[in-house]
Amino acid sequence: MPFRLSGLPMKIARFFLVLLLAVATAPAAIAEPKPAKAEAAKALPTKAQPTKTPATRQTLEEAFRGRATGVGRFKSRLAGVDRGFVVTTNGRRSGDHFVLDQHFRFDNGSLDRRTWRFRRTGPNTYVGTRQDVVGEAQVRVEDDRIRMSYDLITRGRDGGKLKLHFEDTIRRTGRDTITNNGVISTLGMNVGSVDVTFQRQKGERRRAKTQETAGR
Repeated sequence: MPFRLSGLPMKIARFFLVLLLAVATAPAAIAEPKPAKAEAAKALPTKAQPTKTPATRQTLEEAFRGRATGVGRFKSRLAGVDRGFVVTTNGRRSGDHFVLDQHFRFDNGSLDRRTWRFRRTGPNTYVGTRQDVVGEAQVRVEDDRIRMSYDLITRGRDGGKLKLHFEDTIRRTGRDTITNNGVISTLGMNVGSVDVTFQRQKGERRRAKTQETAGR
């Protein structure tokens, strides 16, 4: 039976009418706040994401400036060599070059001295020369390492001259610690390795830099 208001008193009829209108409009009223919440969420400030600071590239000068002591081992099956050594280094600026003096003391008691002379050729590149190096070493500074590529002449088992290719990777492993890991090859075959860990006295890098600046 359809619902009729005509047979009810006026006040009761009005009451039912208001109630029906309220029920009819309730879903729309409840749904209204949702867009408002979405808009409020959009208006909230977003938390800024922390940005990563790119690693500072270490220059060749920063790696080897001043005095340091390195303990290492040189192995080459082709040359018949497997011996440890201690090397003391002193890096300094000399005109347009960075000079690195190296004094070696091998575990068999023999001594040797070599001197690198590096010249910057670009923002992240150098070339270097040394007494026993053929031509120029190529040096490239990357994000967290320095790479050196060079050929040198040494003595083989029979006493004859032997040309070996070196690929060195230099990394800072501590505030005053540098590691140099080298792969030795010839004719495209790996024939040995050289690994050195350099330790610099605390404050030596700053002292050397101050001395270098004062001497200019």
